[in-house]
Amino acid sequence: MPLSIQCYIGLTLFLLYGPAVTMFFENRYNYLVRLDCDTRSRRFKRAVHYFINYFITLNVLVPSFLNMPDQSVARQIALKKLPCLPLKIVNHCKFFMLGNEYLNFVCSGLFTMLIWTQVLFFFAITVNFIFGIKSESQRTTQLQREFFIAVCIQIGFPFVVVMIPACYILSTTYTNNFDMVFINFSVIMITSHGLFAKIIMLVIHKPYRTATLKILGINRFCESNKVAVVQMPPYATYN
Repeated sequence: MPLSIQCYIGLTLFLLYGPAVTMFFENRYNYLVRLDCDTRSRRFKRAVHYFINYFITLNVLVPSFLNMPDQSVARQIALKKLPCLPLKIVNHCKFFMLGNEYLNFVCSGLFTMLIWTQVLFFFAITVNFIFGIKSESQRTTQLQREFFIAVCIQIGFPFVVVMIPACYILSTTYTNNFDMVFINFSVIMITSHGLFAKIIMLVIHKPYRTATLKILGINRFCESNKVAVVQMPPYATYN
């Protein structure tokens, strides 16, 4: 498979995290706030909304890939912008440069604005509804709030773990400040996203944590659900 196709697939899979987060908050908004969540028209609108998000995500990098410089020219550009870049990286057979700075900035910037606008919109309306609702069942309201907060933490923490190193890597293109140690550390953090997501899930979701501990045989941390049965002696009968 050509290197350009591999890079396109890898970067697109990374960007698919945006629509996934949007879909979660839209799902909470749809079933908690909307009164027409199960109508046919609402389902059709949601399907169109999902299709547009995924279509944009799958094609947002196409302009950059269609305007890629020749890799021999790309190596010269890389050395000009980052003179401290090791030659073994520049001359590597898998060295790859995507598009140009301006085009990459426009594509990634518009995509980020699109995703964050939707996330903040659905998040704000859902939070306002959950924490402003006056329900007769206080227990149900409390459970909804706890679940929403827990899942927000589960989504938000790995998202930060990915975004901070990704922003640093992108910033090296515009600041010309390239530090190999920070680059390697950033790549390690990004690839550890799944690990952080699993740890957060086990920490904040008790059923998952309990089931995992039971599978590992660590039963002393699990609450016992056994019911103690006490056998009472038969009553004496006096005549």
